[in-house]
Amino acid sequence: MKRLAIIFTITFFILSGLAVKAKNDSHQDRREKYRSEKVAFLTSNLELTPAEAEKFWPVYNQMDQERWEAQKMRREMEAKVRETKVSLPEKEVIALTRKFAGSLQEEADMLVKYNEKFLKILPPQKVLKLYQVENEFRMHMISKYRESRKSEN
Repeated sequence: MKRLAIIFTITFFILSGLAVKAKNDSHQDRREKYRSEKVAFLTSNLELTPAEAEKFWPVYNQMDQERWEAQKMRREMEAKVRETKVSLPEKEVIALTRKFAGSLQEEADMLVKYNEKFLKILPPQKVLKLYQVENEFRMHMISKYRESRKSEN
């Protein structure tokens, strides 16, 4: 009986680990698919010359990664607040609001820094177009998501 319990426990942990890995792989796959679609969308709409593209993509990819990390940290903060079932003491709430606002400020500062880098790589018109195209891509993805939700129902 004891052996059976040990085998059951080990099996449970192995299956739990596989489920978590599958979930993470699925998330990673979705992120890569999203990223590929975004690169294709930006490439086709920005009309970069080969020389511009060579300089632009490493900088853009670095910014995109930093932006992703900043947003991930903020989402984790938001999840922590949602998971908290009891009221937080006022000091903790104040600290949390400052941390949240600080994360937004850091992201804004990062975007200002990368704007200057883009202006050294691309003509100003293309930098402005980059921001427009990123917004168009966001709208495209929202529409795509809504359509997929409609087709599921």
